[in-house]
Amino acid sequence: MNIEINWDIIPTYKIEVTDLSSAYDISSYMKDMRVDKYLYMIKFNGTVIKYGMSADNSVNYGERLYRQIGHSESWGSSRLTCTSGEDWRDIEEKFKNIYGIPLDKDSLSIKVWDVTKYPFQTIDTDNEIKYMESTLIDRYRLAVGETPIGNINDGRSKLQRPVVLKNTWDGLFE
Repeated sequence: MNIEINWDIIPTYKIEVTDLSSAYDISSYMKDMRVDKYLYMIKFNGTVIKYGMSADNSVNYGERLYRQIGHSESWGSSRLTCTSGEDWRDIEEKFKNIYGIPLDKDSLSIKVWDVTKYPFQTIDTDNEIKYMESTLIDRYRLAVGETPIGNINDGRSKLQRPVVLKNTWDGLFE
């Protein structure tokens, strides 16, 4: 895929997890902001833990992000127990094994890139959002020398895939 991403036109939002009463507050926030397609970055005390994305039309806004954060052990008895998003538990364990400290939700911050109204250039918006996520991971890898702890796959293969641009597709049916 060889497209230009105009990051300057993408609205961004910041969520401090310590300000949330429950992880589900993320869904309420995303609903209020009408964000249904997004990229996100989760940081712990300023260190990037994970980049992610969602382009699905779930009933709950921000469900992917809510389910990741909701699996944080520091929610105590409010911690989610469902399987969706439980990979966060592996991230927490890996982080604690490497750095010797737990990932506390009160030190997590989230940056959301709202691509709901982004002028996508291809006919496959889901794939284009995956490309955007891969770009964020790859930029981080180039700057730091490794991917964030929560991104096992760096997504570079997505950066090389061919795509059909909208203007090419539309030109076929004029």
